[in-house]
Amino acid sequence: MYFFKENIFGVFVITLVVILSIFISKILSTFNLLISSAFLCIFIGLILGNLFSFKDKIEPFIEFSLKKLLRIGIALLGFSLSFNELLNYGSMAILLVVMNIIIAFLIVIFLCRLFKIPNKLGYLITMGTCICGVTAVIATSSIIKSDKSETSYAVSIVTLFGIIAVFLYPYLANYFFHTSSDLAGIFLGTAIHDTAQVSAAGVTYSELFNSEEALNSAMTTKLLRNSFLVILIPLTAYLYNKDENVNVKKSIKDFFPFFVLAFIILAIVRTLGDFVFVNDNLLIYWTEFLATSKKLSVYLILCAMVALGLQTDLKGMMSLGIKPLVIGFSAAVIVGFVSVIYLLMLL
Repeated sequence: MYFFKENIFGVFVITLVVILSIFISKILSTFNLLISSAFLCIFIGLILGNLFSFKDKIEPFIEFSLKKLLRIGIALLGFSLSFNELLNYGSMAILLVVMNIIIAFLIVIFLCRLFKIPNKLGYLITMGTCICGVTAVIATSSIIKSDKSETSYAVSIVTLFGIIAVFLYPYLANYFFHTSSDLAGIFLGTAIHDTAQVSAAGVTYSELFNSEEALNSAMTTKLLRNSFLVILIPLTAYLYNKDENVNVKKSIKDFFPFFVLAFIILAIVRTLGDFVFVNDNLLIYWTEFLATSKKLSVYLILCAMVALGLQTDLKGMMSLGIKPLVIGFSAAVIVGFVSVIYLLMLL
């Protein structure tokens, strides 16, 4: 409670933007203008964060929203799907996830060498593109000991193309996969880099096209990608620090997305609950509990979306050199293209 009292202004700003975004989205829908509240949360956050100077005052709650509230919200999504659905989405996505990781890894490394990008920056961009965006960049920076400017550079690249994808990919997913919400979600989960950005795109698709399945499959796919940190952190340590003493176990412990396990556990609880609460009276309470957890999950994710917008520095992105931007753009387009082709073959 002390933390929230200390950051009451941040709580107020982010909560107000979430409520305002939901209200505007509903008003626009009455005029047949389908604009998601997740989209509005990021957009309003971007405007506030780049036009006004109060961002520094609420920085602790911005970090809390992106690191804690987002993970709790994603974990609670586990209540939205059964364990069988979890396994089904995972089995459909696993091959594509592995393909995209390998393709993106090879292409980004090749382009970094072609454009003579410094090795450390190249590794950061590669990991951010292949796995889970900002988290992977930070985890990799701790291993290769990159300086702050290189880390910020890589984070900016991942954020820039991720934000663009959040705004465009839900519509692209519906264009290609409107007959299959599951595949639309898998596309979002494989083609967008960062966990927060996938959450935003999944919520956007769910709201615009009334598809809870797409949000569930998107997050299942993204969390599957995140788990590959366990493999790629040691691999990166080996490739870059062959002759140095790197504490790989500590890096894995610090950056492994444990909310993935919470997501799986809650999916198992949901499955068991569906078997246990079959009595009509108990089923009513169980159904209400699941509905409430879903609303809370979406609200927490929307708070993180506002924080994502507030944290995004547009001026800093504008100052990026052209070569890293070309690499980031190429990686994003290729991963998206591979995802579309692969998933179209499953239709």
